[in-house]
Amino acid sequence: MNDGRELTVEFSLKPRDVYSPFRWDRNNLARWVASALLCYISYDLYKRSAETLKSFDGGTSVLAIVILLFILVLLALLVFPSLRVMAIFRGTPGFTRSKRITFRPDIILFESAEAKSEFKWTLFSRVFETPRVFVFSQGKVSGTYIPKRCFASQQDIVFLRQLIRENFKGKATLRRD
Repeated sequence: MNDGRELTVEFSLKPRDVYSPFRWDRNNLARWVASALLCYISYDLYKRSAETLKSFDGGTSVLAIVILLFILVLLALLVFPSLRVMAIFRGTPGFTRSKRITFRPDIILFESAEAKSEFKWTLFSRVFETPRVFVFSQGKVSGTYIPKRCFASQQDIVFLRQLIRENFKGKATLRRD
């Protein structure tokens, strides 16, 4: 059923393709807002109760523990997701190896040094595009990331969007530019 229209992309993933704390998206915005609120709460707590806590025996230690707790929560919100992605990449060396994916109207071919597989478009439950990547999701936690930096031209990105619109029957969120 291949009508001669296909697109092949060779790519290697990098951790920043999957997650960056400074990327503008809904999850990062929520993390930064929560972090800002925690900073404000800790500042307010310090200003309002510093003198009261210091008046008790061991009050300075309690204040230090409260401030340390807020700092740890802040780091967990902003730093932990990046550390988690880097750990996944260190633990799975195949993520960074070169891969080739070929999109056709009837199938998607995936090739790497370790595997060669053929997928139907129906395997994927969702496809979405960010400013940096296309993500072909197979469920809530599994997906194939294809960085836009690896496409040969802007026309290839436009052609992939067209293939997705024509052949993918699930939920697709694609950019218009």
